[in-house]
Parts: sequence; C-alpha cells; structure tokens
Amino acid sequence: MKINIKRKIRSGMTLIEIAVVVMILGAIIAIVAININPGELKDDTASLQLKKDAQELQMHLERYANKYGTYPTEEQGLKALVEKPTNGDNIPEDYVAIIKNKKGIEDPWGTPYQLKFDNGEVAIYSLGKDKKEGGDGKNADFNILNDEEYPTAFKK
Repeated sequence: MKINIKRKIRSGMTLIEIAVVVMILGAIIAIVAININPGELKDDTASLQLKKDAQELQMHLERYANKYGTYPTEEQGLKALVEKPTNGDNIPEDYVAIIKNKKGIEDPWGTPYQLKFDNGEVAIYSLGKDKKEGGDGKNADFNILNDEEYPTAFKK
C-alpha cells in the first residue's frame, strides 16, 4: 500500500510572524536608544576634534615660525595663520596664508582658539563649551596642547 502524502509548501511569512519580528526589532531599538546618551557622543566628537586641532595648529605654528622667523604675537593670534597680520611687530612682507579656511582656527563650538605664551611656551586656549572666559567643567578654558588641562568630559 502506497500512501501519497502531499506536504504543503509554505512560502513567505504569516502576518503574525511579521508582527512578532517587528515587535522584537522595536524592543531592541528602544533598549539601544535609551542607553545612548547623545551628549556623550557630542563630547567624544569634541574630544577628537580638540586633539586633532592641537596637532594641526601646533604644526601650522611651526611652519609659520620657520617661514617668518617668529611666531605670531598674542595680539595677532592664530588669525595670522589665515590672513596677513595688520598689527603688532614682525608683520611679514611676503605673507602667504598657512591655513586657507578660518574654520581651521575654531574650536568644536565655533569660537576662535586663543594664542598665548605661558613662560615662553606656545599655548592654544579654547574658551570651552560656553564660549566665554572662565567657567567650570565643560565650560572651562583650557590649553588644548596640554592633555592634563582638558576638562574631564574631553579626556577620552
């Protein structure tokens, strides 16, 4: 005796199966979204930009000093890397911009870095997240060339 059993071949998923998959994906997305703090992501991005800017600006200042025989003055600031200084001593006659874009001398919050000389050493200061002098934490002013001065949120 031969039994002929035909199996029903299923194609695709049922509506209930699709609904279950969508609910599981929704739960996973909700859990991930709750655990990600956008503020921390922005701080990580700022920290990376600060470190990159520190290296690049230090290199650009060295190029300026090698080309013109001296660093820009505090009064001229880092703006001297972008355009010919109009004030102070040692204004180069044969000036050529070291940096082409003013964004290259701004911190992650859009404020121009400030050039200072601490005991003869070059220092480049950010006014911090609040864009004002003074402040604490993320709003503190700090020398981007010295990792020890970075606010805790940016020491990653």
